[in-house]
Amino acid sequence: MKNLLQFFVCLIIVLNTTGADEVNYLRVGDSVDLKSPSLPSQYYVSWFFERDPRIELADISYLNRKHVNPGSGQIWSSRLDISTSGLTIKDMQEENFGTIVCEVKRSTNLHSTLKFHLIKVTVSMKDQPSSLIPGNLLSLNCKAETNRKHSVYWIKPAGDKATPLQGSITKKAESQDNGEWQCVVKDNKESRFKFFVSVVDFSSASKYVYTSTNHPLSIPFWITPKDFVQKNSSSIKTIEWLFTPKTSSTQQTVFSFSSENGQLKPEATARELSFKNFTAGGNFSLHRNLARAEDRGTYNCSITFTNGYVLSRSLVVEVLEIIPSPGTELISGHHLNLSCSTGGPLETGVTVKWVPPVTSSLAKANFLPGHLIIPRVGTEDSGKWRCDLRRNTTTLTSAVIALKIDPVLTVWMIVTICAAGVILILLLILAFILFRRRQRKMRLLRHRLCKCENPKPKGFYKA
Repeated sequence: MKNLLQFFVCLIIVLNTTGADEVNYLRVGDSVDLKSPSLPSQYYVSWFFERDPRIELADISYLNRKHVNPGSGQIWSSRLDISTSGLTIKDMQEENFGTIVCEVKRSTNLHSTLKFHLIKVTVSMKDQPSSLIPGNLLSLNCKAETNRKHSVYWIKPAGDKATPLQGSITKKAESQDNGEWQCVVKDNKESRFKFFVSVVDFSSASKYVYTSTNHPLSIPFWITPKDFVQKNSSSIKTIEWLFTPKTSSTQQTVFSFSSENGQLKPEATARELSFKNFTAGGNFSLHRNLARAEDRGTYNCSITFTNGYVLSRSLVVEVLEIIPSPGTELISGHHLNLSCSTGGPLETGVTVKWVPPVTSSLAKANFLPGHLIIPRVGTEDSGKWRCDLRRNTTTLTSAVIALKIDPVLTVWMIVTICAAGVILILLLILAFILFRRRQRKMRLLRHRLCKCENPKPKGFYKA
């Protein structure tokens, strides 16, 4: 009975002095904080690397001793940082993986012991290129160097688990594979390791591009990584820019490029679009100094690779335009229609907002519809009228038109009327003078004529 009691006392002492082992899964280059157990008032804490013989790494005590053992070697001493809260190992290397032991003593008596198992995890991609071409093989591997029971699986960039749930994955690369993957190692807790996979893709952007006839046209087509074309031009077969007008279903080729002859061949120069050197920065964007109403439509940029995969991106261009009827120069009191639109229905959540000149009597009115009717314009309506295309409080683009409203009788109109009256009076006076002079001439001509009763002709007559 006495022996049994002694056994339980020893078991309780062992349980109190030995904590549960901690497991840490790490990669080469990672850092780890190893937390020491609770400390007594008069504590002595020693850290060891468990091997035969074990290596003393560092120690700390309540007597303000804080020591990293230089005899542990450069592989340890240059990476260790000790404090009362624990031991930090920075920039883990191959030699640092193993078991670390923390011993806590109260004076000379052992208070507690805690073991930390540092297990190496290797995350890699087979035949890792700088960037994967969609359609090529993507092979990921995540492996933990331990005999402990654990599980490994991958999480895709979109956040869902990759199948099958294992450390090795092999599949055909797709655009959605581009981004940050996570290898999850599950033991008594989860450890996650990030791994970036670069798959050639068009950079994400809004499907819609908004501009107006007052602004430049810029259709953004960017691929990532930016230097892909420069480094992998041999893997590209053709590049095409296509355009489908908003008012038609007929597709037009704007530009095309074939690697067979290595030359870019423009096929629709009438659109007057330009582009930059896409081989240097991955910029496939199209530009023009000013947008036009006929630029409305869908633009598509497609890259065909030598493996047959076609990478494509489509953008819808909306061009905002103001159309005044009957025109921009009017007389006060005339009727005016202002139409502001993109030539079709707007995207959900997008509205049109009119901003009249500050002098206009309509300046404080809240105009929402794209079609504005002013029954009688006044001179105060002269100036710049702006039409904004907005999503909530964000202005997507704006168009501006300048109206010139003249009064009914302007100074020039009065001058012109007066001048016309004076000219008319002068013409009447001139006509009267000419008429009187003609009458005088007729009277003088009559007085000169002979009035004899029997006039005789001059000359020789036969008697």
